[in-house]
Amino acid sequence: HRTIFRSVVGRAYSHQAQVTSLDGRLYVSWSLGVRDEEEPGQIVVFATSANQGLTWSEPSTIMDVRPGAHADWVAGSTGIRVHDGRLIAYVAEWEYGPLALDESRRLSGGNHDHHLGTRTRARASSDGGASWSEPVDVMPRIATYHAPSATASGRLILPGHVTYPYTDDPAGLTGWTYSGLSGLPDDFVDDTMGWDYGREARNDPLVFNEGSFFQTDDGVIHMMLRTESDRLWVTESRDDGGTWSEPLMTHYTDGICRVHFGRLADGRFFGLGTPDPSNAGGRTPVVLALSEDGVAFDRHFIAGDEPEQPPRVPGLGKGKGRYGYPYLHVMGDMAFVVYSVAKEDIAVARFPLSDLD
Repeated sequence: HRTIFRSVVGRAYSHQAQVTSLDGRLYVSWSLGVRDEEEPGQIVVFATSANQGLTWSEPSTIMDVRPGAHADWVAGSTGIRVHDGRLIAYVAEWEYGPLALDESRRLSGGNHDHHLGTRTRARASSDGGASWSEPVDVMPRIATYHAPSATASGRLILPGHVTYPYTDDPAGLTGWTYSGLSGLPDDFVDDTMGWDYGREARNDPLVFNEGSFFQTDDGVIHMMLRTESDRLWVTESRDDGGTWSEPLMTHYTDGICRVHFGRLADGRFFGLGTPDPSNAGGRTPVVLALSEDGVAFDRHFIAGDEPEQPPRVPGLGKGKGRYGYPYLHVMGDMAFVVYSVAKEDIAVARFPLSDLD
């Protein structure tokens, strides 16, 4: 385990991290705020490592502070993809309406309602992150925390909460088409404010949010969904993301945390999260579960099991987890799990893939 970024006063909120690599260099992106979760002025940054995660650069900015109509915009990290030698960073954005703000134009009592202008945008870099293109709009009315991932056909899906847009543009910059669960209003906004609105519109028993998917050899895409309960649910697509089934409860346990699913190069499926339901919100231990068939995730590896710790700088929505929002990436023969600590530090765990034999 290595610390990538240790928070300080004025940069005391860090969360929603992802990791990827290009030409042997690791890139970790995350959301960085002054103190409170998703407050006005939150930005997106990244750090790099050229020695397999042993040491890390100071964070550089992907999306900086931008003024909005009522307060500064909020930027959230959706992750970085690598395509054709370029880095493509995705950013979730919105601003808050007046009812969410106090007289200082900060969040009022943790009220995250009244989002305006929610969207996902992207910036590209051809020089390893030294410079970035102007932002381009990817998809309106969605803000999520996983970058687009490819299906077997090469189609990219942006895994939202209850909507899952797709594109056949391999760069993931154009041609995005709306898709998702049925029964949502045409103007539905798929962000944290929309969690309850989506449940009410569809009359769901639970809130569905923060999807992550894998695809089995029969072509079925399995979008695993956090539910704010002790189980993950799943919605499935049999037409490459065009339509989605009604969600069903799985036996996969959850400690109320964003999960990450995918497939290793050897064909095994993985699920990464904090699946102890007796420790909801504590987000420990962090467990990598493997499956031969995408049904039974019956091999479990603990990547970290230290106890939860309180934040050094308290803030709205902070704390909540020793291994927050873990995310897996493989580079060569090494695996890397990036996570937040108490929503203020960013850290990474490293282990050889041979440990999973």
